[in-house]
Amino acid sequence: MPFIHAHSQNPLHSLFTLPLSVQAHTQLLLLHQELIEITLNEEPDVWAYIWNAETFSVNKAYKQLSGFSHPHPAFKWIWKSACQNKHKVFFWLVLKDRISTRELLRRKNMNLEDYNCVLCNSRMEETLMHLLLQCPFATQCWAWINVQVPNDLEAFQVLQSFRNQLSVSFFMEIIILMCWVIWKARNDLIFRQINPLILNSKEDFRREIGVFSLFLFFVS
Repeated sequence: MPFIHAHSQNPLHSLFTLPLSVQAHTQLLLLHQELIEITLNEEPDVWAYIWNAETFSVNKAYKQLSGFSHPHPAFKWIWKSACQNKHKVFFWLVLKDRISTRELLRRKNMNLEDYNCVLCNSRMEETLMHLLLQCPFATQCWAWINVQVPNDLEAFQVLQSFRNQLSVSFFMEIIILMCWVIWKARNDLIFRQINPLILNSKEDFRREIGVFSLFLFFVS
């Protein structure tokens, strides 16, 4: 998921301490250009709505906003899943690239001794994609449930590939919980000095799936 860094040559970036997404950066430049083109005069300002009406309408506003936003179906898959809320929020942050990987902390200008992945010895930076998909530890976790991680695909394309490979109605629960287990193994190593073991992650995954299965039993 690409981002624009604040140390870019554009003076607008000096207003921000966090990296801007490509979408936010594009919108900022458009706004900047529109402000430059405004011609000031002595006449009083008046409200004008883009749906060509003098009165505000919530319904029309929502319709207008929906025309600019086309979220990936994955965001609906998250909230419709039977996972616990903590898992849903976690995976929503994953899709927004907002969990605190070392690469994200570096983009936030946080000084760490090492920005590399702690789960492997590949000396690769701990990006979101590496940690949850490309790290040897992660690929072993996915292989255990017979899911192969495709190469050189974007996050949503990988998600669609996983859905196709799993071919079950509760595919989203499996994906969310496996990512949670990998993230938990990473945090256990950093904060509790517990070495990551595939066996332990398998048990964690079985435990989380067991809670999900128990939930389905009671609601069915």
